[in-house]
Amino acid sequence: MAPPTPLIPKRCAVCSRFRAYEADDIHCIVCGSQALETACACGRGYEYALHEPGDLLHCPRCGRRLRGRDDDFD
Repeated sequence: MAPPTPLIPKRCAVCSRFRAYEADDIHCIVCGSQALETACACGRGYEYALHEPGDLLHCPRCGRRLRGRDDDFD
């Protein structure tokens, strides 16, 4: 029996969803785009984001908004 394929946290830049993917996966399972990212622009991986609840999420290193919309903006 083959060992399980390791999964990598990736974020879709189009729909902002975080999911666990295989390394070779290039399409988002939600919207189908080819805009999967493995890390924030600052280099921080997305391991922390897979199980975070809520509609708003920011990168803990650089503060970039990764999911949701801040109430301060229209």
